[in-house]
Amino acid sequence: MGKGYFVTGIDTNIGKTYVTTQMVACLQRKGIDAIPYKPIQSGVVKVNDRFIGEDVAFYKEKLPLLEDDHYYNSYTLETPVSPHLASKLENVFIDEQVIFEKYKQLENKHDVVFVEDAGGVAVPLKENFGTIDLIKLLNLPVILVTTLSLGTINHTVLTTEYLKSHQINILGLLINKVPSTMTEMEKDSLMMLEKLTGQVILGVIPEQSDFFTEDHIFEIQQLLTK
Repeated sequence: MGKGYFVTGIDTNIGKTYVTTQMVACLQRKGIDAIPYKPIQSGVVKVNDRFIGEDVAFYKEKLPLLEDDHYYNSYTLETPVSPHLASKLENVFIDEQVIFEKYKQLENKHDVVFVEDAGGVAVPLKENFGTIDLIKLLNLPVILVTTLSLGTINHTVLTTEYLKSHQINILGLLINKVPSTMTEMEKDSLMMLEKLTGQVILGVIPEQSDFFTEDHIFEIQQLLTK
């Protein structure tokens, strides 16, 4: 049986898909059978004359994933809004047990599964069931993606406190989009994020970093020993 990690972020468009893909790529290069899994996707792109979830399309573009698109995603919603609204507009019933069973199948087949959420920890997935409930259902430790931009301290602290209030195990923070030369604000944010959240910083991902390079900025083995 493999391991699983739940990847979430402090806001939408924070880079969860990019970070998830980087972590999968890093493990795959080490010979570890790692895959991404996006339970619910809101928003699609057209690839080869058909519409697929935009995050799965990114996975498939950057990673050597052999299975069909649906293997890495359970619910694909066309409307790029919160899943609870998109599913209502498109008359799609989201069944969390379908997601749970799919995750367990992936966990039994692969060494590591990175489960990427849709939006953030407080996002509703349907009426009376949100991302925080999905984390509890899957019982996975959380990797929180954040940045050093203005406002990130507030958003990161609030997100970690929300997770703690629900007794969720936070593995640590991954800092995305870090410039090669940091400003004084960014240097201070890096220090304050660790201090105020009480969370370990697993690593930083540089702005404009390339895929499939050997110079990795987080120690992936740390993830495997948690």
